Amino acid sequence: HALMDTLVLEHGVHYGQIVASTEVQLQNNAQVQIREAVLPNHAPLSVTVNTHMGIEVPQENNGVLGWCTRTPPMDSKKAGLGRPGVDCYCQHESGAAVLQLQFLINEGALVTACADDTLHLWNLRQRRPAVLHSLKFNRERITFCHLPFQSKWLYVGTERGNTHIVNIESFILSGYVIMWNKAIELSTKTHPGPVVHLSDSPKDEGKLLIGFESGTIVQWDLRAKKADFRIYYDEAIHSVSWHHEGKQFMCSHSDGSLTLWNLRNTTKPLQVTFPHGKIQKDGKKESCKPILKVEYKTSRSRYGFITISFA
Repeated sequence: HALMDTLVLEHGVHYGQIVASTEVQLQNNAQVQIREAVLPNHAPLSVTVNTHMGIEVPQENNGVLGWCTRTPPMDSKKAGLGRPGVDCYCQHESGAAVLQLQFLINEGALVTACADDTLHLWNLRQRRPAVLHSLKFNRERITFCHLPFQSKWLYVGTERGNTHIVNIESFILSGYVIMWNKAIELSTKTHPGPVVHLSDSPKDEGKLLIGFESGTIVQWDLRAKKADFRIYYDEAIHSVSWHHEGKQFMCSHSDGSLTLWNLRNTTKPLQVTFPHGKIQKDGKKESCKPILKVEYKTSRSRYGFITISFA
């Protein structure tokens, strides 16, 4: 942050079009314009949708912000901004929309998951970023990816509810697959839906939290190959976020609610809130828009705060 006093993102308001510009504010208020790799013609006026954003905060504390866009019918792009003068612009040859970004922290690499069910590993260290490896899923559709910090395993959730594991070094599938019918109780015959969330526990990287669209949540012990607990909730899940201590996590749901869960008792949520729900005259809350994303964070002063994104 000290190296980049001012970061200006000029947003074209037409369907999420983004053009990036970086400026350095000097002590004498003079501005030095940095020559950009991301140019206006990389995001022309058209129906452009910002599909995902990611951020890398290396040990040097020079953060990198990345985003990906889709311009129908066949045009996918991704861009990144770091300290002044450090930016990049890439485009997938396939043209498939980019669904998700996963940085390899401190390694100068990036994984992209695309709508054609292909994973790409990018090398960002060279002047012109290039794809090192690609992995195509032929039988299942990719819905979510998670790469733990300094891990060599990339977890990939699918529309069928299964979780596959990819070796990030060789970029090939391992033989370890968490099948949906193993993750949920054998007595439960209803399919839990696509995987919408994957994350490792802040307390134990050997514990993988799996969120299914239907409202089912499973904490899977990767070593023991069994579930530690299962939660069956009656509202569809859009996202999940851990508290940094690893004792609680929060879910956002399709009915506009947030549920807070404590690992000591997973039989029911510790708290249910409707952050944007108004009380009507009859005492009931009005229907709310789905909360697509929730982030459960803690400030440096140890105060907790929640960031949410609506539909």
